[in-house]
Amino acid sequence: MWGDKMYKILTFKSLAIFSSFVCVAMIITALSNTFLPDTEVFSDNEKEVVIIMYHQISENKNLWGDYVIPESLLKEDLEYLKRNNFTPVKLQELLDFCNGKKDLPEKPVVITFDDGQRSFLTKVVPLLEEYNFPAVINVVGSLVDLYTENGDTDDRYAYLNKNDLKILSENSLVEIGHHSYNCHSLGSRRGMGKTYGESNSEYLTKMKADIGKLNKSLLSDIGITPYILAYPYGIRNNLLSELVKDMGFTVTLGCRECVNLISQGDELFDLGRFNRPYGKSSSAFFNEITG
Repeated sequence: MWGDKMYKILTFKSLAIFSSFVCVAMIITALSNTFLPDTEVFSDNEKEVVIIMYHQISENKNLWGDYVIPESLLKEDLEYLKRNNFTPVKLQELLDFCNGKKDLPEKPVVITFDDGQRSFLTKVVPLLEEYNFPAVINVVGSLVDLYTENGDTDDRYAYLNKNDLKILSENSLVEIGHHSYNCHSLGSRRGMGKTYGESNSEYLTKMKADIGKLNKSLLSDIGITPYILAYPYGIRNNLLSELVKDMGFTVTLGCRECVNLISQGDELFDLGRFNRPYGKSSSAFFNEITG
């Protein structure tokens, strides 16, 4: 009899103690949810960003290929993005997201054009304005100077001149990026890479001069200092990467074909891009990227 009473007393005490622990645990959990970082919120701030790389827009069928597409295909791409709820954003918006200044839409995409052909002004910009989509144009300084001097404005082959850049700089949909002053070639120096036998100091001196020449020209001619640099052919090395950072660039673009996973606090160096060739429908091209 006494044993039964003792068992009941011990059981009651055990339950009371257990209940106290449960209450304390619940309070701690509630406080944690209130004051500690929410991991689900953090994961919502991690975005997949697709960047597309275009080059020349031409109606010459003989040129259509890996780096040249017709205007109709570009329009098809833009229509595909619109219909499938992609939101083209500026690279500045990616920076603002990484710096915690703003959020990004669910399906962000960045549209870039390399080299600086004049067809960007005559054929691309009207489509950007029609769809209200922003884009980046990465220019080669020596080609800007050449076509400023020769006055040739035939958009079948000509490149943007200084007056064209002035017009583009006043368009809120356009960001102007740096594509080297005179390193867009695959000769003895491949892009902005080192040449055989070149010392590190010689290499850095030449790259600093090349980058600085276009920076100076853009500041003088249109009043901007570019923060975007697209490596010609995607060629880079650690020395160049550090130099570019030291010279104030906050976004660099490569040619690796990959979707960029971007979180708040990230830096935006060596972003991947998908080259847009001729020969694929918009749905086929974008489905290969997004699955």
